[in-house]
Amino acid sequence: MLIIMNKEQDMKKVIGIIIFIVIVIISLGLSIYLPNKDKISDETEDKSVIYSIIEEDGKYGVKNQDEKVIVKPQYGQVVIPNEHRGIFICDNDGEKTVVYNEKGLEILKDYEVVEPIKLSNLLEEKYEKNAIIYQKNGKYGLLSITGKVILDARYEQIYSLGYKENEVIVKDNNKYKIYNVKGRQLIKDEFDSIQSDEYYNEQDGYKKSGYIVCKTTSDGYRYGYYDYDYDEVLTTDYNQILRIVNVTDKNNVYLIASKNGQYGVFINNVKIINTQYQTINYEKDFNLFIAERTGKYGAFNEKGTEVLKVEYDSLEVKGIYIYTTKGEDKKVFDKDGKEVKISFDTTIEKTDNDNIFIKFENNKYGVIDKDGKTLINCEYDLLQIIRNTNAYQAINFENNMTYIFNNKLEKTVEIENATINIEDEKIQVYNEEITYNLDINGNIIENK
Repeated sequence: MLIIMNKEQDMKKVIGIIIFIVIVIISLGLSIYLPNKDKISDETEDKSVIYSIIEEDGKYGVKNQDEKVIVKPQYGQVVIPNEHRGIFICDNDGEKTVVYNEKGLEILKDYEVVEPIKLSNLLEEKYEKNAIIYQKNGKYGLLSITGKVILDARYEQIYSLGYKENEVIVKDNNKYKIYNVKGRQLIKDEFDSIQSDEYYNEQDGYKKSGYIVCKTTSDGYRYGYYDYDYDEVLTTDYNQILRIVNVTDKNNVYLIASKNGQYGVFINNVKIINTQYQTINYEKDFNLFIAERTGKYGAFNEKGTEVLKVEYDSLEVKGIYIYTTKGEDKKVFDKDGKEVKISFDTTIEKTDNDNIFIKFENNKYGVIDKDGKTLINCEYDLLQIIRNTNAYQAINFENNMTYIFNNKLEKTVEIENATINIEDEKIQVYNEEITYNLDINGNIIENK
């Protein structure tokens, strides 16, 4: 009898344990599901899913790639940060934002504000695709695009780092830090200001742009520089730093920096031009630095080698040459510092054709080849390539005559009081009496 009672008690204990485990599992499931039931799908981004904004009677909503309406057009503004993610931030004239997911359900309702992160300084309206900002108790934090908290709401401000994606500036106790959208601080320091250097190339976009940082000292603002790998290149000891963003060498960072009012040039952290000049400017077409010291000018190439000594009273880049004065002496040089024997009042401009140049001489325009041979006489008040064509337009203002030259520099049209239109890769030149239709190379197709 005692044995039977022990078995019954053991069975009750087992059943109790099973019930307890079931309750725990259900509780855990509810604790996970309920807070997240209205979040954005956390699945991998699906490029086949495309959400877009719809408009009706001046109000905006959202549809998917199948033309299904997700959010009815009822808002003054709708932002879709990531067209492949179901998160839509909507508002009406400054009212509290309303956020919807891909099912059209309102989400993220516990926050005072939810905002997209606008990438600044871009002509097109573009937003950070992988994160959004939220506000709680008057402070700002960062959410992933799937609604997960990345940074707690304890910051004074969060905003984009200019053109760069996947990174943000965070203001904390009046200091600025850089974080990525996964919540990792990228530079283990804080500054009084941080800005992108805005470097861009077609292969990488803005990914390889670096950071100009600033700290306030007893002597004023001091600037430093970090590269795109977040390594310090120049310490915060400079009055000003500028990156040369259009330098031809994309594997190195070129910086113009000033210390105590004196400018120099660095390749990464190596000084190639001493900080001893009042001004330094970069001429991108020549790949030269034009330096000035106590009113005298000279030029250096991209390796820091002096091309023209800093001894000229004036130095000006015009067309394909450098024009200098030194007292009464006037000289013209090429970009390598070699003197060119042309008139000081003559300028030569490049065209898209490496063999053809526009020449300006005695206040008139003409065309020459790379060997200096005249192709069109310098006898026109204006001469230019017609936009988006291979033809040339020349004008004499005195008699208001227009001349069209084809891509072989042959004159094909001579017309008074002309108007020119370019449409469908054709050129139309006309006045009240006649119309010429030309192909893209400036050859006559018909006239009427």
